[in-house]
Amino acid sequence: MQRIAITGSSGHYGRRLVEHIRQESPESKILGIDVVPPKPEYAPHEFVSHDIRSSDVRTTLANFQPDTIMHLAFVVNPIRDLKLMHDINVNGTRNVFEAVRAIRPQRFLMASSATAYGAWDDNPIPMDESWPLRARDDFQYSSDKFVNDAAVQKLGEELPDVAVSWTRPTVIVGPTIDNYLTRLVLHLPVMFLLDGVDTPLQWVHEDDCVAATWAILKHSARGPFNISPPDWVPMSKVAKLTKRRHMKIPFWCAKLATTVWWGMRLPIFDFPASLHDFVRYPWVITPDRLTKELGFEFKYSAEDTLKVMWHAHQQRRGRMEGGRGSKSL
Repeated sequence: MQRIAITGSSGHYGRRLVEHIRQESPESKILGIDVVPPKPEYAPHEFVSHDIRSSDVRTTLANFQPDTIMHLAFVVNPIRDLKLMHDINVNGTRNVFEAVRAIRPQRFLMASSATAYGAWDDNPIPMDESWPLRARDDFQYSSDKFVNDAAVQKLGEELPDVAVSWTRPTVIVGPTIDNYLTRLVLHLPVMFLLDGVDTPLQWVHEDDCVAATWAILKHSARGPFNISPPDWVPMSKVAKLTKRRHMKIPFWCAKLATTVWWGMRLPIFDFPASLHDFVRYPWVITPDRLTKELGFEFKYSAEDTLKVMWHAHQQRRGRMEGGRGSKSL
């Protein structure tokens, strides 16, 4: 892989991939495309600021002539303009597909998501790549990933000369990630078991996620790949490992409270009520194709990753409290 283009290169997944590629393949030239300028320490060799929906994306990719394209440009954090989110996530992806059709790179990889499986009461624990996708349409991110997942499969069938693959990671976390998903798990004083269900949760460490992505590309592998360690942690154990209590509350109560909270734009619950489906119902995956076909080994278990998250959260909280204390002297 000599010429690699990454859309969404300034996002956390993209930044870490740029860093990983520079370590593993220093001879590779990297083009980054994003609406956000890169941080100097994660800067690709070339960077262009484009909206992923723009025709300029196709022109820039065609001029760069990459042998490998990675599409990571998506709106991940919930926004209130669902039409805009869908437009960026789905129509932006279609725009990249058009570039792939024209350029015919050796490899094309798209980031999908384990949320495309949907969170459902009858999901097996765990699900491998053969399990059918059943998105939660009321959770926009899951719905968009479901649409894109189906579309990229068709793209792979249409372009047999291109190694088309897509990743389905669970929640990507690490010591520097602080978003609505980590806050849901780490910031509350109590872990809530919705309807009393001890739902299993999973996370993948950012180091493992980028290493797995690179392994897929190195093998010119095709098709979907779940990215998650093979274990999971019940919510009650999350509470125990983070030295908090857990309590049971009705599912409807959590949804109603979050609906009001989100609607009033109050802090803490910075996500729509539809996310609670992914707390109430299981969506645990197994990385069968990664481990059995590619021989990939995870460095961090889900429990290890939780401990990394919690330790980093405690350190951040300690620094904030220390800062407040020094100001009061």
